[in-house]
Amino acid sequence: MRPQKVLLVGAWATLALAAAHCGSSSSSPTATPTPVGVKVPTPAPSPTPTPSGLPAGMVCDPTPPPILRMNVSMHSLEAGRVVLDSKPLVVNVDHYCDRWFGDWKFCETRPEDDPQRQACDYLVVGHAEDTGRWGPTWYFGSDLCSDFVGDCANHQSNQFLAVAKSTGTYEACAAVGWPVASNGTRCGTMNVTVP
Repeated sequence: MRPQKVLLVGAWATLALAAAHCGSSSSSPTATPTPVGVKVPTPAPSPTPTPSGLPAGMVCDPTPPPILRMNVSMHSLEAGRVVLDSKPLVVNVDHYCDRWFGDWKFCETRPEDDPQRQACDYLVVGHAEDTGRWGPTWYFGSDLCSDFVGDCANHQSNQFLAVAKSTGTYEACAAVGWPVASNGTRCGTMNVTVP
């Protein structure tokens, strides 16, 4: 009986050696063990997602600070509907607002007529959840505006605009995960009465 056990153990050893060499090459890297008593550094946490991938030709330099909130206002009043506008506001970090507006605590990303305004707004707000376009996600009450086409609609060509067709609360929000100022919010609301 003893010889069979030795033979069986020998077969296992042969298989183990074959498996160890299977697919390996002499240039395979070997793991360096961590010396005892040496603390291995913990990887730094991933940074907050940063906006990237602006459409070709668009530039925003310097990059604006994180959003403080969305400012929602009435853009125009038409029969049976109100067109809403939204603008991201940012905090005056590192004198960002001073460059264009003076000594303000917060400001828009750039003046209206600045050629980089649209790109800077994009960087602060991100992509809308429902349309995927650059600009805020619009809500009617607590639901996506696109779910209530009879009451609310995303503007055809500008995600920063929405069409309010019913009386209620409308909200524009920057993308989830986009940087927000420490005392800020990614959204802005407006109560609308449609004539």
